[in-house]
Amino acid sequence: MPHRRNIAVTFAGGGNRAFYQLGLLHAWQDRLRPRIAAIAAVSAGACVATLWLTGRERLTRDFWRARRGGVSKNFDWTRVLRGQAPTPHGPIYRDTLLCAFSDGGLERVQAAPFPIWVLTAAFPRAVPAAAGAMLGFGAYNLEKKLQPSRVHPQMSRKLGFRPKLIDARDCTSPDELADLVIASSSTPPFTPVGRFRGQRLLDGSLVDNVPADAAERGHGVRGNLVLLTRPYPADALGAQGSRTYVAPTKPVPIERWDYTQPELLDQTIEMGEAEAAVHRPLLDALLAR
Repeated sequence: MPHRRNIAVTFAGGGNRAFYQLGLLHAWQDRLRPRIAAIAAVSAGACVATLWLTGRERLTRDFWRARRGGVSKNFDWTRVLRGQAPTPHGPIYRDTLLCAFSDGGLERVQAAPFPIWVLTAAFPRAVPAAAGAMLGFGAYNLEKKLQPSRVHPQMSRKLGFRPKLIDARDCTSPDELADLVIASSSTPPFTPVGRFRGQRLLDGSLVDNVPADAAERGHGVRGNLVLLTRPYPADALGAQGSRTYVAPTKPVPIERWDYTQPELLDQTIEMGEAEAAVHRPLLDALLAR
């Protein structure tokens, strides 16, 4: 008799580091996917989650590798003199997402038999976009520096940033789903201030870099597999009530926004594949519920 869908999966943010999650899924997907009752994802975790669901991973990875060809710097002030953003990431990221969501990719996301909650951050009321972005990311980075072991940040919410959740299945076109993922990943200057259905939004990591609560909104969720993207202290990992936190055992090879060394992305995925065996006892215990 098949098991019920009663396991949530939470995809943390972390830029390119989130592709460690994809490596874990390569090893675990046959056992995990039939059990999923809900997904919650933020920032690059939303990119990984939706890419995985499209079934177009290999094509999209090849597209990204070719699309970012010629990028030798992640930040270049001379681009500003040419009337361009100082970083090349925004258009490359969008084009890569559109590749993933084309030719049936969007339809596979829409057909998922569970919600796919993507977290974004709404600005404090009456705050201009530029000032709001500086305020939000300043607070976020300060909190990470002061409390690097904290899994769920809190400071930006106290400043008035508000969580906004959207089910990716409700998107009606590849462009709209790309808008949603980019809004959830909006970290100026690497990616622009997000816009989804007319609303300005920022990276959802500002309000929770690990949106486990969102994955548990539905009924019937008995366990939550929380996939982190950087190492944390041992006491923050493993079984924590109904949640099971899984993290890399050491820093992954690639940096958050490095588009100059595509081989490091492959190595990050391969690290996730290798460490799936290390973390397998945690998965076994979770799926036994």
